[in-house]
Amino acid sequence: MKLTRKKILAAVLATTSLPVTPLMAQIGGDGQAGADQSADSSVIVVTARKTAESLFETPVAVSVISEEFLERTGFVEVGDIVRFVPGFDLTPLNTTRATGSKIRGISTFSFSDGFESSVATVIDGVVLGREAQGFFDFVDVESIEVIKGPQGTLFGKNASAGVINIRTKAPEFEFGGKADISYGTFDEIKIRGTVTGPLVEDKLAARISGTYNTRDGVYDNPIPGEADLNDKEQLSLRAKLLFKPNEDLNITLAGDYVTEENNCCLPTYRVAGDPSPAILFALNPGAVQLQDALAEFGVVPGPENRSVPVFDENILQESEAYGLALTVEQELGDLTLTSISSWRHWEIDEFNEADGVSNSNVNNRNGTVSSTDQYSQELRLDGKVTDNVSIVAGLFYFHQDLDAQGQVDIELALPFPPFFNVRTNADRTVETDSFAIFGETTVDVTDKLSLVLGGRYTNEKLDATYTRVASPILQGAPFGAFFGADVTGSQRVTDENLSGRVIARYIWSDQVMTYLSWSRGYKGPGIDVAESVNVAAITTPGGLPVLPPEIPTLWEAGIRANLFDDALAVNVALYHQDVRDVQGIATDANGVTLNLSIDKIRAKGIEADFFLKPAALPGFTLSGSFTYNDIEINEFAARPDLVGIRYRDNPRFFYSVVGDYRTSLGNSDLEGFLRGEWTWQSSKNTSLARDPTTFVDSYGLLNLRVGLDGPDSRYGITFSVENVFDKDYEHFIFGSTFNALDGTTRSQFLGEERTWNVTLRTKF
Repeated sequence: MKLTRKKILAAVLATTSLPVTPLMAQIGGDGQAGADQSADSSVIVVTARKTAESLFETPVAVSVISEEFLERTGFVEVGDIVRFVPGFDLTPLNTTRATGSKIRGISTFSFSDGFESSVATVIDGVVLGREAQGFFDFVDVESIEVIKGPQGTLFGKNASAGVINIRTKAPEFEFGGKADISYGTFDEIKIRGTVTGPLVEDKLAARISGTYNTRDGVYDNPIPGEADLNDKEQLSLRAKLLFKPNEDLNITLAGDYVTEENNCCLPTYRVAGDPSPAILFALNPGAVQLQDALAEFGVVPGPENRSVPVFDENILQESEAYGLALTVEQELGDLTLTSISSWRHWEIDEFNEADGVSNSNVNNRNGTVSSTDQYSQELRLDGKVTDNVSIVAGLFYFHQDLDAQGQVDIELALPFPPFFNVRTNADRTVETDSFAIFGETTVDVTDKLSLVLGGRYTNEKLDATYTRVASPILQGAPFGAFFGADVTGSQRVTDENLSGRVIARYIWSDQVMTYLSWSRGYKGPGIDVAESVNVAAITTPGGLPVLPPEIPTLWEAGIRANLFDDALAVNVALYHQDVRDVQGIATDANGVTLNLSIDKIRAKGIEADFFLKPAALPGFTLSGSFTYNDIEINEFAARPDLVGIRYRDNPRFFYSVVGDYRTSLGNSDLEGFLRGEWTWQSSKNTSLARDPTTFVDSYGLLNLRVGLDGPDSRYGITFSVENVFDKDYEHFIFGSTFNALDGTTRSQFLGEERTWNVTLRTKF
């Protein structure tokens, strides 16, 4: 019998009632969503307001990815989970420095090291100064909270779109551990393990965790003897010591180390434009027309093209991160005093074949070596002041030093303007100092009505230096400074801001809570230190271009409900958000791509997710999410022609469904399970100007998992297939190097084809 897509999908529908999402992924108080658990969100503890409270009581839009969800799916990085969180997405580019996560369509889309992300990544209370530090594999995670909307009141200046709040597992005073290993497509091997236990009874405990992930390239390299591209090799380690001298004091020292090296992250060619007349006049040897260069190795451009002819020595992404954090928690009656001191280092060495073909010397090397050191200190007091008043208040200091050296080579040499034949070196430093005072008070006006009032004062200082020098690659031939004249400059920016929010929460019963909120966030000004710095945009003598602060304003209404004896949990949020001066890359009226601010972007939408555990179907759970996001450019003085159009790279609709069925096998202690995960998104356009050639059609993806668990989950096995129907789909479509010459070439970042893996796991 031939298995068609319709027959496979029908089988999944019959056995899982269809798949879903993790918002309610961890339902049980013991972290196990077994047959005896309910959908009661009151037992899910979150820290979205920097104090521990139940998800049911939390009056902000937050989705929770649990440890159990990660274990059941095998997902290990941010890009894996975005499909299962309403309002959350990721835009991949050819460097993690520019890759950005999006919340409700807002992100920072820029290669400049002088801009921070609009989405803050926080690990165990430590804010990461560069978003790319959060794109490593997860290590021993307790939960991941995706908090939507501006969170500047409690989380600071780089949370204008939202926060990814990651909490890792704490040391335990009972010996135990777990491990798993998986093998799959592209010879992928994932190894994860953790062990914890006491060093001194009831006083000192430790936890050591690690992951190793290696995978061959997912794009074919047709050059004989060269490795396939976009591979992966990553090692992550974390160690924690918990000292508990008495019941009221916890002192945790944590250290982590991550290293990654791969041939990453090139796109493939979707469209190869007609031959460029300019290449006919090339003075440099080896400048070949794109179509001819691809044809030499049999590469056929198109939506299904997964081949990139690149020499190994022309692509590399090597990164390393490590740090220490000391957390001290002192109980003071009903209050808790928390101190978090941290230091982190991150560095990345990356270069790639910018034109995507090694047999045509047009633009064969772009690269950056960047390193950062950050120091932060938070001192926070939270808890109850009186029976009906609770507070979160504190001080925060952040310092970061960033050094980067960038190089862009355009080998194409012409005997007439613009000449090209240019190597651009840009060295820059950015020093950041930020100080904040923050506080939020929750007043229980009645036993049902609570009012929340919060505010934050932020004082921000940036110091940047910049040197850009252009020189010829082919000596003796004319060259043109592609990004403009040589420039040396420095810029100091100081800024201060008041942000805050007001929330009204009404708990109708133990089953229903509603809230209404207004909030204003803040992301500090940015200094343009990219290779493409526009000298004409410099308004301060000897300085650098500065983009103003990013200011979001949000109105939000939400409801949480636990119904039918906690068998059904439903969360819904409606929002209206204006974001002023969105920092990113845009093309000005003259067609020059620069770091610009969009004056105002407006987003309106609805997010919903649910978790169902029907009593009539023991062992079966069904969860899902839905997003409608209407986001458009509302004001844009530099490009008035774009006002009123949908903001780039944002589908209007998205939904996911996950079905999970578990049952005992006969009279044995074995439990079998079948799981399906379905996600779908509507069409989108990945260019700012809605170019019809960068249109991405709607698509849906199905994952299936089946396996066995032993008694008390002491051991188990899972077989998984992702993208079951082998759907070809694009994350992002854009113009590339040759597009600047022919006007029609397009490149694409493709989603992964169908993959499988088998995972063995144990715990003790």
